Amino acid sequence: MSCKDCLNRRDFLAKSAIAAGLVVLEGCGDGQIGNTGVVLGPGVTITLADFPDLATVGRLVAIPGNRAVVRMSNGASNSAFRAFSAVCTHEGCLAEVHNNRFECPCHGSVFAIDGSVINGPAASPLPTRDVIFDSAAGKLTVT
Repeated sequence: MSCKDCLNRRDFLAKSAIAAGLVVLEGCGDGQIGNTGVVLGPGVTITLADFPDLATVGRLVAIPGNRAVVRMSNGASNSAFRAFSAVCTHEGCLAEVHNNRFECPCHGSVFAIDGSVINGPAASPLPTRDVIFDSAAGKLTVT
């Protein structure tokens, strides 16, 4: 048998160690390496009547486009609403709105209604998004 395709002991041990390390890492994580690729995409416009919880001040509501909105006041200006990206700042998973806060199902980060971190591993708050409120039309555009 020719040994031109044979593996020497050193190469075998090195490749075995790498494979064993990858098995250990897989057991420690959620099977995802790096950013999950969730993106915001273009801005969205919603009709407030389609999201009745936005009639309540202080209620956090998930909207399309990986965003969430909270009504800050009953006013008719843009400042009546505040919007956030729902993409977790830890590894880019999509955080869900539960119990009037953001909860990331991937690694357990929790964010307050103002986007600040309550519980890591995320270290940065959720980014805010610009809001344009057309009170006459009952529409809200979130960038």
